[in-house]
This record gives sequence, structure tokens and C-alpha cells, in this order.
Amino acid sequence: MLTVDEAHCISQWGQDFRPSYLKIVQFIRRLPKRPVISAFTATATETVKEDIACVLGLERPEVLVTGFDRKNLYFTVEALRGQRQKDAYVTGYVKEHPDESGIIYCATRKNVESVHAMLLEAGIPAARYHAGLMPEERRQNQEDFTYDRKPVMAATNAFGMGIDKSSIRYVLHYNMPQSMENYYQEAGRAGRDGGARNEEKTEGREK
Repeated sequence: MLTVDEAHCISQWGQDFRPSYLKIVQFIRRLPKRPVISAFTATATETVKEDIACVLGLERPEVLVTGFDRKNLYFTVEALRGQRQKDAYVTGYVKEHPDESGIIYCATRKNVESVHAMLLEAGIPAARYHAGLMPEERRQNQEDFTYDRKPVMAATNAFGMGIDKSSIRYVLHYNMPQSMENYYQEAGRAGRDGGARNEEKTEGREK
């Protein structure tokens, strides 16, 4: 059996990883005997599910969909006026949860850099992650985040694949994601252990 995790990367989500995932199809075609294929993803629209089945060439697939409601997650939108108020809110929120690990998602590399610098200036041990960094720095920053050496991560949506950390307590969206699918995908990285505090929060800003 061949298992494909994060299968949504075959479709439009996660363009940074799509080329690697499309090589899975080439690999399957080279095998002397086609294996049974299972594909898993945390979120998928109808279009993405169709793409996964089509690109992987799934034959009469059995599609299983579980519930999307995770009761330990709490969502809220903060209507903030101006850059200064937004920055103060983000910094204040992180400082109010010093013993918790969280991700701050930004739409651009430039925003990641500015948020990361803002957190460091506030004395918060934070890491950064985006596709413009050298692979070694990305690897080191992810490791620092995973092992709580730097419990806060400022990142673009490139930070998602391979996050092996169940104790993330909050996800803040500095900028709103491009789609509800991306929003749910990113927000769902909080509280994967069930959450002792049962208050994992995703913060957004109305545009």
C-alpha cells in the first residue's frame, strides 16, 4: 500500500510543495505493479478532492469524510484600526501567553520579517519561516520551534508541511489567508493534542 499524506498539495493548495507531490504520480507509473493507494488530507473542497482522485489516478476510490468541527478550537475576529493597533494587539497577545507556543501567519515574506523583528524587539523568543530563507535556516528555525527554544513562529503558508508539534496553543493571522480552505488548514494546526486549556485561538483582522 502507498500512503500519501497532505494530499491537498497535489491540487492548488501549497504550490511550494506541488512539484514534489506530482512526482509521486511518476513514481507510481514506474512500479511494476500498481499498489493500493490511500490519500489523506486535513481539509479539502470538492474541487480538491476531485483533483486528488484524478491526479493520482485513483480507481473507484472510497471517499471518507469526517467532521470538521473541533470543539477545542475557538475562533474570533478582531477589528483593528491601523498598523500600530494591530502590531500592539499581536505583541500583547503573545506576551499574555508566555508559556504557550503559537504561529503568526503572514501573507508575505516582508510581513514575516517585520513581525519577526517586532517580536524580537519586544523580547519574545521567536523564529521566522518563509521560502526566501536558506534551507538550513528554515530547518534550524523549525527545529527551534518544535523543541520550544523559540516557541513563537512568524511564517508564510510555506510553514505547514511536516509540523510535528501537537501542543501549539494559538494561531494568529496577521493577514487574512486567500481562502477559507487555507484559513481552516492553518488554524487547524492549533490544539492537535486536544488542548489542556481548551481555548486555542485563531485571530484574524477584518479587511
